[in-house]
Amino acid sequence: MTTTDFSPAPDSPPSSARSLRRSSTDRVGAGVAGGLGSYFGVDPVLFRVLFAVAAFFGGAGIIAYLLAWAVIPEEGTGRAGIDSWIGELRRRRVPFWLVAVVAGLVLWLVSFSWWLPLPAFPVIVVVALILVAAMRSARDGRAAPLGPVGPGAPVGSGAPVGSGAPVNLSKDRPAQPPWREDGRAWIAEAKAASRERRRRAWPVRIATALALVAALVVLGFVDAASRVAMPLYFWTAAAVLGAGLLVGLVTRRTPWSLVPLLLVALVGGITLSPTTASWTDGIGQRTWIPTSVPAGSYRLAVGHADLDLRKLPQQDGAHTVDVTLAVGQVRVLVPQSLPVTVNAHVRFGAVTGSGPTASGVDVDRTINLDGSGTPVTVDVHVTDGNIKVVRG
Repeated sequence: MTTTDFSPAPDSPPSSARSLRRSSTDRVGAGVAGGLGSYFGVDPVLFRVLFAVAAFFGGAGIIAYLLAWAVIPEEGTGRAGIDSWIGELRRRRVPFWLVAVVAGLVLWLVSFSWWLPLPAFPVIVVVALILVAAMRSARDGRAAPLGPVGPGAPVGSGAPVGSGAPVNLSKDRPAQPPWREDGRAWIAEAKAASRERRRRAWPVRIATALALVAALVVLGFVDAASRVAMPLYFWTAAAVLGAGLLVGLVTRRTPWSLVPLLLVALVGGITLSPTTASWTDGIGQRTWIPTSVPAGSYRLAVGHADLDLRKLPQQDGAHTVDVTLAVGQVRVLVPQSLPVTVNAHVRFGAVTGSGPTASGVDVDRTINLDGSGTPVTVDVHVTDGNIKVVRG
């Protein structure tokens, strides 16, 4: 009687997949050039010369070598340096956004700084190709091809024919590099932690937002009744936002999304602190044309203002005109015959008149324009902007 042996045949040896690895024998530094030479089938000296020459192009060769060392595993191992780094960052719960910001700053410094010339662009392309080859090699190196395991079994099925066992096709898929799997898990964990922080901080954030709106509304009514300087709005917002963040820190429900608003409020309060202008003074374009004795003062919150003195007749006595602008530009138009002294002060900006332009911080300049008759003095105060004196 003839019997048929249906015992599983031994697995076929896995096919040798060419993998990019840093050489452990042919090495001068970290074995990057030796591994690249073995992978591409060329003399490693070619890559060593490429790295050395590119090092003179703003250090691009050094950067390329370090990147290759980080992403290419060493011969005999399956993990690269970047795998350990991402795993360590994930274990220590370092925020992903912080690493992304630091990486962006480093990329800007090494890619767009004045010391990196344009000829380094081809080297960057080579680095990109190396990274792609490294990732594909890491993927191929971890994909264990499955051979037939029994008579009649289809390749990759992993089960003999007629066994009734489910076919596991997922094993035929190439495995992902560890850094990619850890990175995705890290990002997923960071998103989950961020959602949890936002959920916990929601009551404090809403309460702070309502308190901020109420404080600004009350301040607006007070401003309409009796003038309130613009910086007070920013300092009030900073006080409310700071109190909300402090409450969040104490209760461990810190609404970090309020930090950018706090920074804006502080910057606005600091930069506008010298001005006495109010939001009730208006926004936009203003043109003041006095035809008799000038009024005592003109004010504008934000915008462009023209003080036109060309229709002003000769004065019987000395007069002073005061112009205040928080943010924008003031032009003083002076006729040829009228003697005018312009006392210009700009906190942040420039003053243009007779002579060279003065610019910077706390710019003070006095411009004397000769003429006949009684002089007129114009005091101009601009917090952020510029003052321009034009004659004629």
